[in-house]
Amino acid sequence: MWMSKTRNKKSTKSVAEVVARKNGLTRRRLGLEIGDRVRIIDISSDLKDPSHDLKDAEHREMRTAELFRFCVGRVFTIYGFGRYGHVELEVSKSPAVRRKFGLSTIWMEPEFLKRVRKRKTKKKVLSS
Repeated sequence: MWMSKTRNKKSTKSVAEVVARKNGLTRRRLGLEIGDRVRIIDISSDLKDPSHDLKDAEHREMRTAELFRFCVGRVFTIYGFGRYGHVELEVSKSPAVRRKFGLSTIWMEPEFLKRVRKRKTKKKVLSS
C-alpha cells in the first residue's frame, strides 16, 4: 500500500530561508541601506591569517585575504545585499584599492561594518 505524507508547509523552511531571514533582520537592525557609506571595522578570523592566500594557486592568484586585510579601516559605499544578508561593496571605487588589486567587489557580513554616513537623498522639488 502506498501512502503519501502531508507536511505542514510552515515547518518545511529550508536552512537557507532561515539564514536569509536572520541576516535580513540583522541588516535592518543595523539600519544599512544601498548608498550608505560604511567603514570595514573587522574581518573574519580566517582572513586575518597572512598565510591564507598561500594555500593553493587559486588563492595566490586571487589574493582574497590580502584584499580584505587591505580594506579594513577604509570607507566604501553599499551597492547591494546578497540573498543571505551579505553586503556588496565595490571596493575598486577607491583609487588605492584599484591600484593594488584592480577591479574588485567584496561581500561582507554586516556585523563587520559600521555606517559612517547615510545615503544621500534627493530632495523633491514641489511645483506650484
